[in-house]
Amino acid sequence: MSPWDDLLGHAFGLMLGRPLAEFDVAGTYAVFHYDDETAGEVLEDLDPGELVADVNGSSGDTGGEWLYPGRWVPDLARSAFIATQVRPAALQPLLTATTDDGRAMVWGRDLGRALQAGSLSLDELSPDGYRRYPHLLLRPRTDGSLLDAMRAATWTMSAPDGLSDIGDSLVRHGYVKPGVSVVDPRWESALDQVGDDALRRHLRGLCLDAHWARSAGGYYLGPGECPGDCRPIADLPGSEVIAGWEFGEGQGSMVVVFLSEPHSW
Repeated sequence: MSPWDDLLGHAFGLMLGRPLAEFDVAGTYAVFHYDDETAGEVLEDLDPGELVADVNGSSGDTGGEWLYPGRWVPDLARSAFIATQVRPAALQPLLTATTDDGRAMVWGRDLGRALQAGSLSLDELSPDGYRRYPHLLLRPRTDGSLLDAMRAATWTMSAPDGLSDIGDSLVRHGYVKPGVSVVDPRWESALDQVGDDALRRHLRGLCLDAHWARSAGGYYLGPGECPGDCRPIADLPGSEVIAGWEFGEGQGSMVVVFLSEPHSW
């Protein structure tokens, strides 16, 4: 491992409450991200070929410093589409187990195969104005390890490049007085132990308190906590929630989850 892998691994262990070496390595660790502005729109111009394409390798970074999904290399085949109460009949055979609230899930690869085979059409998946259509839980490309999943979840894929300082930005724009912390007090002491100053400032932006996370950065729910929009992933047999985040005023969320699947899937 490189020195930065060691540094990141230590920082992630602090955020998760135990070293990464104590986590199970038999399955796959993955990230899923929900964004209410694009979750359904992706279907409108979707190329079914993108849904069946194998996307292998470790997490990538398309560039930039902001914390947004556009920096990830998307893995649509292993992303999830969540179907709510109204579902096309042709979609039914593809669905996984339904949750208590009526939501069900289909993997991108299965959806793509059905679209290519003609047993399902994009017209059948069109929005009806009430978000009762399959919406995307985007999975970025990662190598299956917890370290790489946490890299993607914290936008540290190219660290030490690509790091941000949201706290400093809030001060520079006059929203916060110098010296005033915008970090959730629950995570202050853990983040203070991160050895690299730039990395510490970057991770603080993903652990803002509830007030400031409404407009910038992220609100870290903590180890084992899953945001509601990601619940269908957490409810899969054999899955385990590692950590969760929320963004804005409920417009976005993200979960790191352990899946009982081989790394090669």
